[in-house]
Amino acid sequence: MRLLLLVSLLALTLAPAASAAAPGEWIEAEDGALSGVVVETTVEGYSGAGYVGGFDEAADHVTITIPDSPGGLHDLTVRYAAPNGPKKTAVSLNGTAVGEVALAESAGFTEATGAKLMLAEGDNTVTFATGWGWYLIDAISVAPSAPSAPGVHEAEDGVLNGTVVESSVAGFSGRGYVAGFDTGTDNVTITISDSPGGLHDLAILYATPYGAKTASLSLNGSGLGDVSFPENPTFTSIPAGKVLLRPGDNTVTITNNWGWYLIDAIKVTPSAPRGPHQVTGALTDPAATAEAKGLMRYLADNYGKNILSGQQDQGSIDWVEQNIGKAPAIAGLDLMDYSPSRVERGTVGTDVDHALAYDRRGGMVTLAWHWNAPSGLIDVPGKEWWRGFYTDATTFDVAAALADPTSADYKLLIRDMDAIAVQLKRLADAKVPVLWRPLHEAEGGWFWWGAKGPGPTKELYRLLHQRLVGHHNLHNLIWVWNSIAPEWYPGDDVVDVVSMDSYPPQGDHGPVIGPYERLVELGGDRKLVALGEVGSIPDPELVRAYEARWSWFVTWSGSFIQDGVVNPRDFVQRVYNDAKVITLDELPAFKTTQGHCTAAMRVVAQWGTGHHVEITVKHKENSPSAGWRVTWPFAGGHVRHAWGATITTDGTTATAKNLSWNAAIKPGETITFGYLANGSPTAPALTCAIG
Repeated sequence: MRLLLLVSLLALTLAPAASAAAPGEWIEAEDGALSGVVVETTVEGYSGAGYVGGFDEAADHVTITIPDSPGGLHDLTVRYAAPNGPKKTAVSLNGTAVGEVALAESAGFTEATGAKLMLAEGDNTVTFATGWGWYLIDAISVAPSAPSAPGVHEAEDGVLNGTVVESSVAGFSGRGYVAGFDTGTDNVTITISDSPGGLHDLAILYATPYGAKTASLSLNGSGLGDVSFPENPTFTSIPAGKVLLRPGDNTVTITNNWGWYLIDAIKVTPSAPRGPHQVTGALTDPAATAEAKGLMRYLADNYGKNILSGQQDQGSIDWVEQNIGKAPAIAGLDLMDYSPSRVERGTVGTDVDHALAYDRRGGMVTLAWHWNAPSGLIDVPGKEWWRGFYTDATTFDVAAALADPTSADYKLLIRDMDAIAVQLKRLADAKVPVLWRPLHEAEGGWFWWGAKGPGPTKELYRLLHQRLVGHHNLHNLIWVWNSIAPEWYPGDDVVDVVSMDSYPPQGDHGPVIGPYERLVELGGDRKLVALGEVGSIPDPELVRAYEARWSWFVTWSGSFIQDGVVNPRDFVQRVYNDAKVITLDELPAFKTTQGHCTAAMRVVAQWGTGHHVEITVKHKENSPSAGWRVTWPFAGGHVRHAWGATITTDGTTATAKNLSWNAAIKPGETITFGYLANGSPTAPALTCAIG
């Protein structure tokens, strides 16, 4: 019944229009059927023979007939005055109540637009009842509404489940919007009719008058991940990733998640082909170890081609290997138990030992740090000391600590960083590069390092970076940032990889395309993009179809991988056997991956029996090269003399290698070598690599 009463809708907020008249013929209020109201002429500026006033009792109303309508959605313009302040009038269409209309204060007659009516064919009636009275109604006008923009599909035309159509917030398209997302299963399913199929960009028109919110998306019943709505009290649009539509009809379902938001419409437009990424593999640390550079180069070379498998926690890694038959490429481990406030209560960390062992097997290591608060542990049931990384389990105030470097809490922050540096140095000494993911999920606020907002979090991250890299000279770290919102981003100069953690609803193995698009934008398409943690593993086939170039994923431990529900066993088997998913047995000696450089050849001189050539080499990494090599086709040639390089030939190819004095090409600089050779020069394709 609630839905039936909302089939015809009227906007509940009417803002005075700047123009003098709206399209369509004016229908005078004084010609309507009056009940408890009267026709007056005291206030000047009315049209027709007068206006209707006297809205002072609850039942007072005027019913205005719109004759001989063709039907359909129409824009309504009301000519009114509200000299005694802003007012409200209760509105009905053809006897069905459709809500209240707010009239802005206006001493003289003015026109208000923005409301819509779904008219029936033939005569229709619009009734204005007192509501919050003492206003004047002069006339109304209706005009056919413009059709929705191409690709726009109105939410109010969808199938509602626990939600309702409303119209109290102005600025919507169509005849209303969908609200009432207040319980876990509330949703609206919107049909995209008669699609040609293919990959499309999805945008959602929404409003969030009660703060930032999150919705879960699905396409044709399969999960698409979550979309975050920044706070916006009026209707606006946000990109929500891509949808791979099938030919014919498709459905997009928006489900509550973190609710109390408004959905106006969705828009789909054909996606342009994704262009080449701009990731170079250069690290932000100019003194990065050879092993860190090799790992980053390997990841950059794979980016957009393959995705690396990962698993959190040694016990769950062992389970995967025993039950799936393959081991993940990346071991996800945690420095939590090395936090001083845990150590002093008896914890003994073992994950650095696990990291060293996995490195010896040829695997990669990523480390998080559930940083137990340095002080202020509440330690009562439900907020035990071992939960001290949660905001609600500590009174530690990171903003206050950072604001006073002389304070005890600031010194404890440094103490904790130094304790973790000891463990990271064990890995550095063993030449283990680390995908280092500190201060994860900061924007969620549930961990103390994010509890005071983006400013203190960014300051803490940069302090940690300076302490580990600048003070402790730890150059084996690849810095992985783990929040999406731009206001939380600590800066390109201290971030090598951007990432997020994905825990969609059970059964959702979608490509997590919306967050991927936002992370690409966050890093300017120059940073690798990764899934730091996942509950449900994204389906590799969908990842490819959606062109989501996730560098790696790390499945969370315990039931997330082992219960057979979040990630069914046969699905995990298929993921680990996918040709584009890299597992431990498929990893090369990634620590020695060479970097890319460019080489350009110039013919200096040539004569009947020979020629003189110079080749210039440069690279785009931000640290000096550790040697270089250039190769090119050289069939049947003979190098008579070379300088600046050692050149060898095998009858088909020439290879030039650096000398000891020019191995290190600095960022932004070049080196040039040359040679004299027999025969005529050619313009071959040069291949260049750096160490």
